[in-house]
Amino acid sequence: NAPTVQGALETAVKAICGEDVRVHGAGRTDAGVHARGQVAHCDIAKHFPPGRFRDGLNAHLRPNPIGVLAADIVPDDFEARFSAIKRHYLYRITNTRANLALDIGRVW
Repeated sequence: NAPTVQGALETAVKAICGEDVRVHGAGRTDAGVHARGQVAHCDIAKHFPPGRFRDGLNAHLRPNPIGVLAADIVPDDFEARFSAIKRHYLYRITNTRANLALDIGRVW
């Protein structure tokens, strides 16, 4: 029942397209994990000029800490999860006596 990136994206798509869609991500993250460069896809009927869909999503995603960097038309057989050709993971562990300032909640 917690807010999710998927839920926020689906709400944003509905706001600009008027369509109930399912957003499919290339992978899942655990609670508290931050994804960079996550790829997702959704199927919409409405056509947008280049950049307009991305900008509309970002406008409706505020104030969520979510940003859409790009939105492109892809082939009908594209599926974010199975079309991914690679994934990268970065684990950050800190070992310091000082209290964390900038990395609170971002390192272990």
